[in-house]
Amino acid sequence: MDDRASQGIQNPLTFLGAALSTTASVIIALAAGKSDDNRAFLIFTAVFVAILALAFLVMLLMRPRRSRDTSTASSRTEPAPPELEMTYDVFLSSPMASFPTSEQYEEHRAGMRQLVEALERHCRFKVYYAGLHLPTWNSFQRPDIGAQRDAAALRESKRFLLVVPLPLVSSIYVEAGYALALHKPSVYYHHVDVELPFMLRHASQYGNDFPRCKEYRYAQIEEIVQDIEMNKSSLFD
Repeated sequence: MDDRASQGIQNPLTFLGAALSTTASVIIALAAGKSDDNRAFLIFTAVFVAILALAFLVMLLMRPRRSRDTSTASSRTEPAPPELEMTYDVFLSSPMASFPTSEQYEEHRAGMRQLVEALERHCRFKVYYAGLHLPTWNSFQRPDIGAQRDAAALRESKRFLLVVPLPLVSSIYVEAGYALALHKPSVYYHHVDVELPFMLRHASQYGNDFPRCKEYRYAQIEEIVQDIEMNKSSLFD
């Protein structure tokens, strides 16, 4: 309640309290000249009116204090939560364990390393790619440990880059959805023989609920490398 509202209530209460107090005084004065029965009734009435006047005066004294307490409490603001520090400029997501053979993974990993080098050289990006230090299937960590590590890295990345070489059942789509939920600007590259899920294909059309998203097809990894060389960081703008 603001000061004007408090004053608006305070003035009528002041008037009413004074009126009740005066009325009680008049009743007591009249009681002095009455019979015992009438005097008792008038005195009882005067006491009741005096108590009522006292109650209104207490309300009068308490309201400004309550108003000040309320305004003080409303003026307090909660501190803003600290922003998460970004460790990586881009999170590179691509299939790993979902390849049919370890040889296919190793061949694809070589192409992903080309992308990492291009992003570092032409965009000056610090890149997170889970397969960077995992040359074969035998070097994979246990799934729960790898998932926790990847999720933490994705939260600490500014951008998201998805590369889909084959129509595989892969956790890369979970990572893509997580990136959308975290509002990470995203770029999706998928092979010409692969169709992305509907929501990823049309993510850029969903307005403010989703970050900036782009979708491109490719036939060879070299095409993605060339895009990075030509467009640099504006590829994600």
